[in-house]
Amino acid sequence: MFKEIDFEKWNRKACYEFFKDFEDPFFNMTANLDVTKLYDFCKENNLAFSLANLFYSQQTANEIKEFKIRLKDKNLIEYDKIDATQTILQDDESFSFCYFEMKDDVFEFDQAGKKAVQKYKKLNSFDVETDRIDLIYYSVIPWISFTSFKHASRFDNSQTVPRIVFGKIFDERDVKKMPISVEVNHMIMDGLHVGKYFNLLQEKYSNPT
Repeated sequence: MFKEIDFEKWNRKACYEFFKDFEDPFFNMTANLDVTKLYDFCKENNLAFSLANLFYSQQTANEIKEFKIRLKDKNLIEYDKIDATQTILQDDESFSFCYFEMKDDVFEFDQAGKKAVQKYKKLNSFDVETDRIDLIYYSVIPWISFTSFKHASRFDNSQTVPRIVFGKIFDERDVKKMPISVEVNHMIMDGLHVGKYFNLLQEKYSNPT
């Protein structure tokens, strides 16, 4: 479900109009977040870290209005809820996509997510929920603690689905940190909103339930 945004009353109207003719209106921000408590929480509760991490990221994005806004048929709409697709590694070292539906809690998400990974590994396809935009596109690069990231792109300035990438966990003194890259369309949001995402996600990492 979604609702159409009244463009004339939208507080970002001027920003949208400024960036809408850019060939590349996307910007990317990367930050290292503290995942120590989440890591311990997953070990204590037999949860897959990758799935718990994805759950809290999705939960965070669903709590920030701008992460749910999309451009559809030249109209701006806000979805009630967004789900996710994420890259998964195949046995031959290629990759494919997996669909993850948002759930009410991390334990339910973990169970459903493990089944989804098995299902979509067998499917082994890029054609996963491709007709939908009520998603966030996720990738995982667990081999590199990157400091920046650039996506492959067709430079379609009407593309408004955020892209989030998780990197390799690394130790900094007694703290486990993980790099996260967030790429969004500047027509839809600014650094303020990406900053809200990072700050709120850190709160969830520090207090997993």
